[in-house]
Order: sequence, then structure tokens, then C-alpha cells
Amino acid sequence: MIVGDMVKKEKVATVTVTFNRKNLLVNNIESIIKQDYKVDCIIIVDNHSTDGTKEEITKKFLKNKNIKYVYLDENTGGAGGFYYGCKIAYESGYDWVILMDDDGKFENSEGITNLFKIIKQKKLSSNEKVMLNSIVLCEKNKMPFGLFSINDKFEDIVDKADNGVILNRINPFNGTLISKKLIEEIGFPNKDLFLTSDEVEYSFRADESNAYIATVVNSLYFHPGKKRNKIQVLGKTLTLFTAVSPVMQYYRVRNNIYVKSIHPKYKKRFENVKFISKSLLTIFVNKEEIFLNLKMLIKGYIDGKLKRIGKTIIPK
Repeated sequence: MIVGDMVKKEKVATVTVTFNRKNLLVNNIESIIKQDYKVDCIIIVDNHSTDGTKEEITKKFLKNKNIKYVYLDENTGGAGGFYYGCKIAYESGYDWVILMDDDGKFENSEGITNLFKIIKQKKLSSNEKVMLNSIVLCEKNKMPFGLFSINDKFEDIVDKADNGVILNRINPFNGTLISKKLIEEIGFPNKDLFLTSDEVEYSFRADESNAYIATVVNSLYFHPGKKRNKIQVLGKTLTLFTAVSPVMQYYRVRNNIYVKSIHPKYKKRFENVKFISKSLLTIFVNKEEIFLNLKMLIKGYIDGKLKRIGKTIIPK
């Protein structure tokens, strides 16, 4: 297949991890199918959904032989889902893998094409360590995560690009292209993180392996934004974290502390203090389940420090 003047020779698979979000998953799959660059396989890793996801996907995409649907026996979290998805793709011999959450999708039909245009432009190959990311947008071209800070604006990021890319800054697993060589060298995402930070930890490993890492600013990927409260602290505006459930509070704190402890290169001075302080402010400003959130924050901090990871039974 020819995409522009680019001849497709290598095998490409996408991996989408899902759990009880069948309508969003349908949008994700449809965005892949509509791409100008036709991938060889769409791998769906279902973390034991109970909302009829399997039936919905079977009904809508029964005739599409390129879809591989994997229904897990238990919920392994996003980290487990990406572990299994990458493992399946790598062991099936795919040269490139594109990683995505189920609530995201490519904004237009050129997303994958533009990722591979950079591969060609930079003369990269799947036999080199590569991690390329689409630029992640939400409503009105805002950036839900930012690249340099949470308040980044899309047009400012584009202005900072050098020949279409922002080096060493990404929002992984949102339209994230990785090479088989990278997987071969750094392995799969850490399934023991269960929820959140698995994508950050994987990008740290990629960076430590001296991979080529960049965001491609004309490969557009949509991810919904979440409300973040802002408060004034010492005359400055501080953007808080998104409010989360006590269970997610535990994993967010535990995994953040753990990941920085095993990758100290990325830990800045007083970062843990700032992270915990910001987490506390978010809890008190949000005013929901304050006691349980505080309990989970403390437990997460202790477990992260002690490097106790894995899927954890959260006490009520």
C-alpha cells in the first residue's frame, strides 16, 4: 500500500485497552478504520467488561477480520491491559505498535500517516528504538495534559516544534507509536502498576534506553479533558490535580512515588513534597470523601516508598 510517496512494508498493529466503555471504544475503533494508513491488525484488550462490550463489538465489527478481540479473565487495569496488548503484538511479529486508551481517538484520517511521515523524514526504522506520540487535544484545541505544563496551549506548542516534532516530550499511551526494537530492549509496560503511571514509567524506560522520543504536532489525537480546580497560593495561580475516587487516589499516589523511586533521574528537588501537598489541596478543595481519600493517600505513599505494587485490595 502506498501512502503519499511512502511505501508500507512493515506490519503495524494498534492496541486499545478497554473496560466498560463500549460506546467510546466503538468511536476509537472507527477512528482507526477510517485512517488513510490501514493497519494490519486492531487488537482490543478487554479488561473483563460487564457492560456488553464484547457483544457490541462483535455486532458492529463482525465482518472486519483485522480486529483481534481479547477478553481477559479479570480486570488487570490499564497497566495489565497494555502489558498483554504489547505482548500479543510483539509475539505476533508486528514491527510497529500504536497504543491507545479506549476514551481517545484520532481526530482525522491522517493521524497514523503523519506519524509514519516523521519515521520516513528522520530515516528511522522498526529496528531502532522509537517512541512517537500524536499531540493530544481536547475540546476547542485545548491540551488535557500539556507537554511543558498543564496550561500549555496548542498553538504555542506548534510554534515550538522543530520540523514538526517536539523532542523528548510526550503524553503516552494516546496515539503512541513504538517500534519492535524498543519493546525488544525495554520489555512491556509494568502490569503491576495496575492503574495509572504505567505509561509514564514506560516512557522513562524508553528515554533511559536512548530511544528517539518525540511528539508529532500534526498527528492529532483527541482525549477528553477533566475539570481541574485552580486556587491562589501566595499570589500565584495553582492548577490542582483532577479529583479522583479514593481507589484511584491510592494508585495515583503509590505509583507516582514508586516510579520516581526507581527512576531517580526524573525526580526533581522536593518533588514528592510538592506532589503530596498538591494532592492534599485537591482533596480538601473537592470536599468529597475527604477522610477516605486521606486514608488512601497515606496508604499509597507508604506502599510506594516500600515498593509494594500490584493489584491491591482497597479497604473500605
